[in-house]
Amino acid sequence: MRWVAALGVLSLGSGTLLLTQACGDDAEVASSGGSGHCEKEPAGSEHNVEVGCDLRCPGDPTCRPSDDATFYAGAAVEDITPQVDHVVAFAPQNQGHNYFDPMGGDKCVKKGSCDLSDVTTCTAVDPMKCTWIAGFGTGRPATGNADATSVRCAVMKRGNTKIGLCSVDAVGWFYSEVEATRKLVAEKYPELDLDFVAVASSHVHETQDTMGIWGPNDSKSGVKAEYNALIREKTAAALSKANAALEPVQLQFGASKVDGHIAGTDPKGHGTAAFVSDTRDPVVIDNELRVIRFVATDDHATVATLINFTSHPEFGGDDNLLTSADYVHTLREGVEKELDVKSTAGKSLMKRAGVGGVAIFFNGPLGGQVGPGKVNHTDFEGNPVPPGLERAYNNGRLLAVYAHEALTQGAETLETAALGFRAREIYVEIRNRGYHIALAQQLFPRDGYFYDPSLEIGEGNLPSVRSQIAAIDIGPAELIGFPGELHAELLLATPEGKSALDAPYPFTPMPYFVLNDPKTHPSCGKDGYSQCDDGPPAIEQMDRDKIIDRARDPQVKYRWAVGLMQDQIGYLVPDYDFKLHPTNPYLDEYSPGDHYEETNSVGDNVQAHVVDPLLQLLKSPPVVSR
Repeated sequence: MRWVAALGVLSLGSGTLLLTQACGDDAEVASSGGSGHCEKEPAGSEHNVEVGCDLRCPGDPTCRPSDDATFYAGAAVEDITPQVDHVVAFAPQNQGHNYFDPMGGDKCVKKGSCDLSDVTTCTAVDPMKCTWIAGFGTGRPATGNADATSVRCAVMKRGNTKIGLCSVDAVGWFYSEVEATRKLVAEKYPELDLDFVAVASSHVHETQDTMGIWGPNDSKSGVKAEYNALIREKTAAALSKANAALEPVQLQFGASKVDGHIAGTDPKGHGTAAFVSDTRDPVVIDNELRVIRFVATDDHATVATLINFTSHPEFGGDDNLLTSADYVHTLREGVEKELDVKSTAGKSLMKRAGVGGVAIFFNGPLGGQVGPGKVNHTDFEGNPVPPGLERAYNNGRLLAVYAHEALTQGAETLETAALGFRAREIYVEIRNRGYHIALAQQLFPRDGYFYDPSLEIGEGNLPSVRSQIAAIDIGPAELIGFPGELHAELLLATPEGKSALDAPYPFTPMPYFVLNDPKTHPSCGKDGYSQCDDGPPAIEQMDRDKIIDRARDPQVKYRWAVGLMQDQIGYLVPDYDFKLHPTNPYLDEYSPGDHYEETNSVGDNVQAHVVDPLLQLLKSPPVVSR
């Protein structure tokens, strides 16, 4: 549970990346792939030159060719629901509150050991025995479990190329944990012979802290080493089971715009704002829900359904003290099992047959507080949904309807598909003073590099973290993975190159584009939705050449964007709107405007250190031909 400083370059040992000599290809190797790709001066941090060439499969010299065009897939689920055996007994004056206040008389106690309504009957134990929920504020104790949280993995294989792709129900999962998982897989399950393992977190705000900044108070980590170890063990086990279940599959690709166009999902006519919102200008939301379904060739049973959508899983709110996967729970359940939404009178309002298999959810570009903040929360009858987990469950069921549409309306089925990946390790500098404090307090369980911990952290002595970016090709789909919460204006452009920041704003329907600009939100300052007191951000200053979609393979048909893949380093805020408090940067929020994200970003050079290398990676020769 500490950071290890390294003064210089850390050599990449065998445990750093799970790569084998069996990385192979089939007939669909891109002719331009060659024998690998290196940049003499990788973008971003000056230390990126130390991590070597990109990983490319097919394409690396160790990738053997193969004539087998069959696509194989397997999937598995492992339960990681936290065991809540200690809870907080609140003092009389704190009854009804949800945050731990030991100075006010609150106690962490063994569950069932005393009358929780009478704290005087309770014996306090170490607060670390309680389960601390990540997201929102510190000191939020779990009282039990509302639904299961899990790690879900798919293994995909074509020819000699084999990729493991997992999603963990957690607020974030550091790259150090991914590296440790890869090492565990290599040691415990060497028969998997995986060329690449990618692990993303769903970013759920309703379960055990896995990062270290949501403990009983601001100076205590909320991480339990044994729980993070359990997640690593379960991830490795899920990969092993998925690998054992590999079978030939067909692939189905689909997408649906979550904008209320499906009858019965938006009875009040709020459009996209009935499902997801963006509370920071400019309002740019990737409101497309994408699916890839693997269907067994022999019996046409669903093996797995990969789902990609963008929204903070925090609909349960900070008053909720039960662990949960939030809306992700009912979204996955609604795809796997029968979805049957009943009216208050018991009439079936929305019914869809489940497709079976394992549903695996991947979040998208979450920057700008994309989530429930300004959503008009109504059920399928148009009734307001009160705060709490039912609001989360309702949202998941709504999204499940769009997932079913993506699986059926215009879905494309292929007998096989190309498979490959490009990945690059990067170093990202930490300039955030709040993160420096967390570093000094040893809250984060990961390594720091290129600084002297015996000296004061500051200019000339700034730590960096090692992370990873990736692009995974599955036939006509390209899954771009980035290690944090990306602001969507850095991602989105149409296939023709139209930026999300340029009229007619092709990704988010008006009037939800710029909240503080009367030109795009005519009711600004009139309806209480936005006070319009700070003016719109200077979006004309953003460099349109640094938009990720514009660097994609032009043959990509399904543009996946997977946030928090391989790491969670905070918000990836674009340069043009990165504003710091003039006297207390990172600790206090710049005003006027919405600049919370800067207080939870590694630094004001995050675009250069993460997005620029990703653009460079995408502009390198592709590994497959479409």
